[in-house]
Amino acid sequence: MANDGAQGLCLDGLSRKLHFPRISGTTKAMSNRGLEEWDIARGGLRSISSPEIKAFWDGYIAFRPAGLIERGSLYSRWRPVSDDLVISLYLTNRSVGLFVRGQRGERYRTTLGRLAAYEPQLGEALGASLDGYVGCCYLTNHPLPVTDPKSWPQAYAWLEEREVRYHRVLSTFRDRTEKAD
Repeated sequence: MANDGAQGLCLDGLSRKLHFPRISGTTKAMSNRGLEEWDIARGGLRSISSPEIKAFWDGYIAFRPAGLIERGSLYSRWRPVSDDLVISLYLTNRSVGLFVRGQRGERYRTTLGRLAAYEPQLGEALGASLDGYVGCCYLTNHPLPVTDPKSWPQAYAWLEEREVRYHRVLSTFRDRTEKAD
């Protein structure tokens, strides 16, 4: 068989062939040897079912400190920060993450414009880029196989740490702005 540019990767004891794009005729892996979430997807990770998603969110709600959190969709939960800002926590079959958005129905560009007034300090405090991913302000994620319930404690801990941090930072910035007005 010809060399198709595949490189082996051992992930949780499973050897899988992952394909990296050819650049100038050579195969290149990520320079920092980190795992990107598309690597997990190419490893054949299955879809996550609705009952699994419900179980994940039920577990997360029980894990985190008490506080207001709302259902955004099947895949997301929302943590209100103010009347016009929400932290959206989400899951996919290959990662968990969060980003900042406006209330339901508000366009991305509207939220982006409002948050741009706090740059670069807000982005630095959150450790995320305001517009690094078009459509989601300050998106960060944590790649892991959410289809495996053994990964959920790690996902819960990461989400909770980020949710608390985002809420604290966003609330502080909002409070400073309201006091200045």
